[in-house]
Amino acid sequence: MSTNFARPIFVRTAETTLVWIGIATMVMAATTGASAAEGLKLEKAGTKQVYFTHNDKPLLSFGGLSDFIFYAASDAYDHVQWADWAAAHGINHIRAYPPLSWKHIEKFTKENGGSLENMLFPYEETKPGSRKFDLTRFNKDYWKRFRRQCEYLQSKGIIIHLLMWNGWQLRASDTPGRDRSGIDWAGHFFNPANNVNSFTDHLGGDLLNRFRIYHSVADKKSGLVNAQKAWFQKLVEVTADLDNVYYDLVHEIKEHHRDWAKVRLWIEQMTLTVRSHSISLRPGKPVIIGMDTGGLSEKQRNWIFTRPYFDLLIYGKRHKFSNAREWRMKYNKPYIPQESWDDNGQKYSYIHPEQRVHTRKYMWKFMMAKCQQMDLYMKPRIGFSSTNLPKFPHNYNPNSRNRFEDDALVLRAFWDRLTDYPNLWFNGTVESGPGSHQYVLSSKRQAVAYCSSATGKEEVKFKSQTLKLKNLSLANGTYTMDTIKPDSGLLTTRTLTITGGTMSVKLPSFTDDIVVHIYRRGL
Repeated sequence: MSTNFARPIFVRTAETTLVWIGIATMVMAATTGASAAEGLKLEKAGTKQVYFTHNDKPLLSFGGLSDFIFYAASDAYDHVQWADWAAAHGINHIRAYPPLSWKHIEKFTKENGGSLENMLFPYEETKPGSRKFDLTRFNKDYWKRFRRQCEYLQSKGIIIHLLMWNGWQLRASDTPGRDRSGIDWAGHFFNPANNVNSFTDHLGGDLLNRFRIYHSVADKKSGLVNAQKAWFQKLVEVTADLDNVYYDLVHEIKEHHRDWAKVRLWIEQMTLTVRSHSISLRPGKPVIIGMDTGGLSEKQRNWIFTRPYFDLLIYGKRHKFSNAREWRMKYNKPYIPQESWDDNGQKYSYIHPEQRVHTRKYMWKFMMAKCQQMDLYMKPRIGFSSTNLPKFPHNYNPNSRNRFEDDALVLRAFWDRLTDYPNLWFNGTVESGPGSHQYVLSSKRQAVAYCSSATGKEEVKFKSQTLKLKNLSLANGTYTMDTIKPDSGLLTTRTLTITGGTMSVKLPSFTDDIVVHIYRRGL
């Protein structure tokens, strides 16, 4: 049986007084008696080859829905329509966060055609419409809806990357380069202006005080600590038994922390709260959790990546193939390229039809980097010039909006034909052949080569030419080779002989990208 916590744990860090033997007990509980098919798991955990499975099969989770799904009633975001569309097109991923600002819920509802009468908040108002909240009382109606949304996504096979605490909702007028519309910290439930709980009073007044929200553990603000723990525990309670959820403790903490030594104590205690509560509710079920490190310094990022209670390398800035590969090897954890942020600095979105080729190449590139979760924006992105945007930026009919949906079916069909994914590794190189990007994975039984035009380029035409691969792990023998066009599917099938880890084959002419899949039938 695999575990998702198979790393040394009997260590005492300088920044905490937590006893690590307690973590060992949690791990033993988490890995005793797990059923054969337990939803999401990490196999080969603690090794470079660590990989995700879902119901005991290697998982590729890509695409997206609105990251604001948990802000909205169905009239402001039709999650059923989107989930049905996604499932019909091989798309099975969502990255989303619960709300921490009532003003942002209201803004999202208005912008997407919903009624303010249908809004729900995670906390109870002291009086209906007062916008004064009690942080010791959760709103049952909100969490029932949250649960229904998660269950529907599960029924469609959609994986949820759940961003448990939304760091950017501390934005205010002093946040450089960010939205200054006064809807985030101004409407934050933990802003003392919006609640009746005295344990948040020290966060008010001077805007700089709000950064103390991450100092609660170090400053021994027990009331605030308990309320924060209760938030994480509530998220666990409504998701712990689902088979399609993994956790991201804090999304975008970079811009809104000030004392890293204090923040580390908070991160540690909140993460262990998630782990212990999950295990207490579902003994034997793996808990998979990481934390967004986008924008943090190398030292801060390394601290998070080396914590034994984090299973994932989550990064929310510009993604590079080399980082995805090398960080995996350094830390023995899988890399999650959060946000569709390509190596040229562009972020891709389904709402822009002209991003079809860029999005497709992005997904294939990072799949070849052994990334198994890749999300895609659904909202407008800066830098693209669509003139025919839907009336509502999230609440629109996705069907046929962007032909990436067709390419997604090709990627899904390809993934389903892989029979040796756990053993595919970065063995093999393109000795000569087409493309600015050339990636190869191989095992003793299977190999894949992906060649594409450069990032940000499209309609790049390649003449028919020979592809030569070397240093493959393939055993000597006769193989079947499929040539696949990622925007249309299978082009040709033929046999070829592999000797000494080398092969040579004539490719047809193509535009932008092409795939070669080598395998033995019956294996």
